[in-house]
Amino acid sequence: MGSSGNQAANAANAANAQRQAQINSSIQQINNAYGSPQRQQQYAQYGQSLNNYYTNQVNEQEAQNARQLKFAMARSGLTGGSAAADANTQLQKDYTQGLLQASQQAQSGKAALEQSDVNAKNQLISLAQQGDYTGSLPSEISASQNASLDAAKGYSNANALQNLFSGTAAIYSNEQNAAAQRRAQMSPFGSLYGWGMASGSPWG
Repeated sequence: MGSSGNQAANAANAANAQRQAQINSSIQQINNAYGSPQRQQQYAQYGQSLNNYYTNQVNEQEAQNARQLKFAMARSGLTGGSAAADANTQLQKDYTQGLLQASQQAQSGKAALEQSDVNAKNQLISLAQQGDYTGSLPSEISASQNASLDAAKGYSNANALQNLFSGTAAIYSNEQNAAAQRRAQMSPFGSLYGWGMASGSPWG
């Protein structure tokens, strides 16, 4: 009786030890996969791709605002003057700030991908601790990592960098308004000279 009881206990202990070894092996496999140099390289590549994408957005906005500013200065006869110099200074300030924001957006996107991996890794480890994934762990890890990358692709948003050149746009808008006011003052309608030519004016 005692012998058979010891054998059963030994068998149970051996089974538990084997199960724990399998769990430890699964957890180690998960940690290795998410901490691998290959995955770290994917983080870096993704962050660089995002930075390139957002930087291109900034460059496009800078070029558009530079054209509008040049046109506004020329139409107002301010090309080469201090107003144009101040406007270009604001343009460069907005551009520098835009590049900084692009870098920050890229870093945030990279961090979001890394956090997605942390969440997925923790979920896999939790399931592994329950004894799951005894044979399908590699495919589950691969599917989880691919899902994180696919979700991260939606992070890049062309609208994420709106109003980068608000300072420059304000200058352009002000020059537009000033030009409109000058045209109104020069128009024969509503001006002092216009009244003089119209019937019923004080100067007849």
